[in-house]
Amino acid sequence: MPSAIKNVLITGASGKLGAPLCRALLEREYRVVALKHRFPVGVEGVEEVQGSVADARLMEELVSRSDAVIHLATSKEDREALIPVSIQGTFNLLEAAMHTRSPKRVILASGDAVNGIYFNPQPVPIREDMPCKAYPGYYALSKVLEEEMFRQYYYQARVPTVCLRISWIHAEDDILNHLTVAGESFGIPRWRDLMNDEQRAYYRDSRNAAVALRHPNGQPVRRQVVAVDDVVQAFLLALQREQIEGETFMIAMNDPFDYLAAAQYAAKKLDLDVLDLVDPVAQDFSIDTCKARYVLGHQPQCDIHGLIDRAVDFRRSGTKRRPRSGYQG
Repeated sequence: MPSAIKNVLITGASGKLGAPLCRALLEREYRVVALKHRFPVGVEGVEEVQGSVADARLMEELVSRSDAVIHLATSKEDREALIPVSIQGTFNLLEAAMHTRSPKRVILASGDAVNGIYFNPQPVPIREDMPCKAYPGYYALSKVLEEEMFRQYYYQARVPTVCLRISWIHAEDDILNHLTVAGESFGIPRWRDLMNDEQRAYYRDSRNAAVALRHPNGQPVRRQVVAVDDVVQAFLLALQREQIEGETFMIAMNDPFDYLAAAQYAAKKLDLDVLDLVDPVAQDFSIDTCKARYVLGHQPQCDIHGLIDRAVDFRRSGTKRRPRSGYQG
């Protein structure tokens, strides 16, 4: 039963979510083993193991001594990593869980990319039971394949899997890097791709503005994201909630935000102008989080204003940002 979970293995623990999740698990007195591939996890108290999910023997050994596994390892938009990480690695993990019968819970970090979010029309809020219609790209494809493997190992072999289908995760000052034109480009769309020549020339010398992204008809674009702390909460719940094996949960903020309101709020906080840009391909979307709230017990604490407030405080604190993996998202 989940209450007997003490030893947790995390794959892909070096990313944005890994370190905060490791710290939260340690605070709750779980013993944490983290499989690292390229970058260290850097959390005191975590046992770090160098290796790859593509190594079947290593996965069998690590899974055999784990009460639960959290699968964060991902190929992102790396074409060469899609097969060894997302396919072979996920297969190795699920095979090890089936053979050893050690894990009482095996949790996948999936993403709302499987639903096509920003690129596909979304006339109603996205639910867990809707068909997966991913937008083009290796990351979205990988999550569709991983989710289906998790489902099938539950149906065919009763591996106790759970899928968390997570919205775009924001930590540190990520939301300000996304909402403003200066500094590090973060996420989709890239503002300079939507600017005209005059705007690109004006903002090339570190001038800054908050972006009010609009549709061609002038209406602000609406989308949903999630704060990293709220994602951590979802994983902690997924480790302990009874009778959720085989289920998928949408993990997101309670409500979508629109870019005009977000830009105006960020501009006021940072003393910036607001720049209107139009994306002809953007599709509004929202996430139906009812199942996560009522079955999993997930209660997100951070809305878009809180996310911006946290990002502003982070910048003003002078705290060093985490190392970036090279994928802007």
